[in-house]
Amino acid sequence: MKIFKFEIRNYRSCIHTVFNMNENLTALIGINGVGKSNILYGLQLFNKIKSNRRFFNEIAKEEFSKTQINLEIYINNRMTFVRADFYYETNERNIDVINFYEIKYRFEGSNARKWNKIIPEAYDISEFIDEKRNFQDLPKRYQNESIKFSVDLIKSLANISYYSATQFSDPSKCPVSLELSDFRISSQRRKSDVHEKFIHDLYTAKKTSLPTFNLFLNTVGESGLELIQDIKFHVHQIPSSSYKVKTGGEIQKIENFKKIIVPSIKIDGLSLSPNQLSEGTFKTLALVFYILNDSSDVLLIEEPEVSVHHGLLNSIIELVKQQSHQKQIIISTHSDYVLDMLKPNNILLVNKKENQGTKAQSLTKTLSKNEYKVLKEYLQTSGNLGEYWKEGGFDDE
Repeated sequence: MKIFKFEIRNYRSCIHTVFNMNENLTALIGINGVGKSNILYGLQLFNKIKSNRRFFNEIAKEEFSKTQINLEIYINNRMTFVRADFYYETNERNIDVINFYEIKYRFEGSNARKWNKIIPEAYDISEFIDEKRNFQDLPKRYQNESIKFSVDLIKSLANISYYSATQFSDPSKCPVSLELSDFRISSQRRKSDVHEKFIHDLYTAKKTSLPTFNLFLNTVGESGLELIQDIKFHVHQIPSSSYKVKTGGEIQKIENFKKIIVPSIKIDGLSLSPNQLSEGTFKTLALVFYILNDSSDVLLIEEPEVSVHHGLLNSIIELVKQQSHQKQIIISTHSDYVLDMLKPNNILLVNKKENQGTKAQSLTKTLSKNEYKVLKEYLQTSGNLGEYWKEGGFDDE
């Protein structure tokens, strides 16, 4: 899936925000507070279309916030228009809780211009189908092209991935060990714990010998960024007992074992736990790992520059640019150093205007012909995009 156009209405600072995206890499550039994050958060509403579905009372519509998102995407070799209506409420943790949503689509060139509504069963089927189950396992009435396309669309939209600077900013939150159950992460792990998930994902990638894990080690290791020398996981099997009360009050002791993994990261000859790493090192390891290993079609990265020194940042942005040919990547930033490494056609200038909310425009369309000529001359003779932006070359900012 590739997103070519994004339009969002009535979402936080995005009163009506619409713009075209680059099919490989798009960078949202702007100062703090203009709404770059809100654009990324809006795209993340699709992450919740496979869960949190509730019975929706039409009478209660006015109690919830409503956001509409329109997309022009290329999926399954077809240009497709998507319209999604989300009814939600934002809790005290600033998290959007979806109460109801409706998604429709139509294909480019359709004479009838008729919207096809995704039926509720398609959402359940998308959860049913995984690596071990496919459409041949479904009842015959669901084995049709309409259902298959709906499921592909749901999976692609729901799997849009997001990583931010703040997620990995405190290595002390990372556990020194993880408990496994049949080599799966313990059900006691909180899904929201991204530090724990990162260690588990690292372990899984190494255990299954994913080619990208070796690429990751080469990238962050001595032949690449020189952040670390090696990553090892020690698996321990520990005796564990539980008790069961049987009928009549008899207590039965149940002997079993639990498996824990202990990660060890070698730096300068020392073996360290993940929570002993510096913030910059931990965050860079996590970002590089997910840039290389994330399998979604669209990857969102917020402020990759935070806690990373400029030498490493250059390498991360180069990696982003390389991987953007494998999956569509959208980043937000207010760093002139990030801007230094991008081309004008990759950049969207984001600003916020009174009573109009967040606006995003392509750099090449924002500037007049004369302004663009001045910019090209500046890039050829004087400096780079970051310096031009820092010196106030973009009047909109």
